Amino acid sequence: MSTIFKKSIIGSAIALGLLAGGHAMAAELTGNVGVVSDYVFRGETQNDDMAAIQGGLDYTLDSGFHVGTWISSLNGGTQNAGGGGYEMDLYGGYAFTVKNVGMEVGYYTYNYPQGDTNGAATANKYDFGEYYVSASYGMFSAKYSYSPDYLGHSSQAGITDGKKAAYYLEAAVTYPTSSGVSLGFHVGQKGGAFFDSGTQCTTTICDGSVVDYSASLSKGDYSFTVSNMDNKKSSVAAQSDNFRVVVAWKHNITL
Repeated sequence: MSTIFKKSIIGSAIALGLLAGGHAMAAELTGNVGVVSDYVFRGETQNDDMAAIQGGLDYTLDSGFHVGTWISSLNGGTQNAGGGGYEMDLYGGYAFTVKNVGMEVGYYTYNYPQGDTNGAATANKYDFGEYYVSASYGMFSAKYSYSPDYLGHSSQAGITDGKKAAYYLEAAVTYPTSSGVSLGFHVGQKGGAFFDSGTQCTTTICDGSVVDYSASLSKGDYSFTVSNMDNKKSSVAAQSDNFRVVVAWKHNITL
């Protein structure tokens, strides 16, 4: 869980490289490290509106397959009992092109080693996985993610298979300027059975689908993002409007 389209950035880079160069990229190992003023994911803070240290590793094969891991510090919240913990994501995918459109399919797992047991007398915590497919063309990109067991609810008593699933649909535009500053715009919608009103939805926003949107400025290793999540149906005032400003620094390294 991180910035816009983090889950498919490495695959999109492969696809764009194929478009630009007309041949497969060489296998390589890359890393990244960064600091954010607030860890916001899909419109919601993951870190109780506090700063986080983040970093990851990605290994990309010339065939288009890639695997990676990403870690972020966590200071509190139900996904990190007691604070001082972390999130560790593992993922893999395959990038290819279809008539000059960059495509990617893959699987992404979110893991919270120090998380709560999600309100149930089990050891399942909040860990869960998502399947995804993404497409990119020029400055435009879109992605669909689907989890059959959102936020690890499979072991909760009384939660049927039909009430565990969730999806996230997102689209983004990135416009590079001559000054080296890139303008970014993003909109996303999360929904599915999990977000319908019900006892299973106790740790996130319910009452149907939720829309989030953001605008960003970035240059080099620095970015500035303004985001909001709109859920007019929520009965909780704090969940109906989640306006946030995030300043971030992220440095990429070729190993």
